[in-house]
Amino acid sequence: MALFLLAAAPSHGADDLSTLPVDKLIDALTEIDSQAPGLHPTAWVTGFIGDDKPLDFAGGVLGSHAPIVPPQMRELARRGPSALPALINHLNDARPTKLTVGAGFFMFRYFSNEYDPKSRSRNRSMIVAGPDKNSMRKPFTGGYTVKVGDVCYAIIGQIVNRQLWAVRYQPSAGLIINSPIEVPALIDEVKQDWAGLDPDAHKASLIADAQSGTIPWTFAPALARLRFYYPDAYAQLKTGALAKRITAFESDEATQAHGAKGSG
Repeated sequence: MALFLLAAAPSHGADDLSTLPVDKLIDALTEIDSQAPGLHPTAWVTGFIGDDKPLDFAGGVLGSHAPIVPPQMRELARRGPSALPALINHLNDARPTKLTVGAGFFMFRYFSNEYDPKSRSRNRSMIVAGPDKNSMRKPFTGGYTVKVGDVCYAIIGQIVNRQLWAVRYQPSAGLIINSPIEVPALIDEVKQDWAGLDPDAHKASLIADAQSGTIPWTFAPALARLRFYYPDAYAQLKTGALAKRITAFESDEATQAHGAKGSG
């Protein structure tokens, strides 16, 4: 497999989809044919796809293919809370994409019910969905074709700053599929947490996320989204309550950008 070089992965940033309605963008999700954030079978990929910053390889199989951010997926993430109602309505959309994962390599494959909740009051962020709150491990064999609803699940996570990974790697040589098509309880969790989210509530949620944690990797993802969606609020917080955290966040960004430039 190709060396995991995130900066080298094409993002199709030149494609202008800004005038397309949300429903047309969702229809275009059927064309996805390569690994993307939240849809990667051999790597944990973190980062905000709404901007053009490089994504991070957070773990998995060394040598994994770099993810590609499909332009329709990026544009939906950029729409923020205005796209959420349609994305939530399509969580049960079973139309297939052109991306199939799980063929070969894997020693085990499971459908599961992992969910990263809105509330961050728990000791660990990830919980399981369903009325009995039991962790599900339903084995399957062969490949799995990613559905439109799975992609919507991943995009919602991007907008609300939660790790809603429809496809993820599990050491060693395992594949976990958290599909709202296979596990409708995931849809219930998303609706309970995020249905009806307006820009003010979205902004407040991101600010709360940015105030949590003590080290940059815990609050930086929220700051990246806050800066993109609500630049005026970000500018105000830059000299206010989040001043120290924003300074650390921007300093870390500058260091990474310098390192990337130097390595190029």
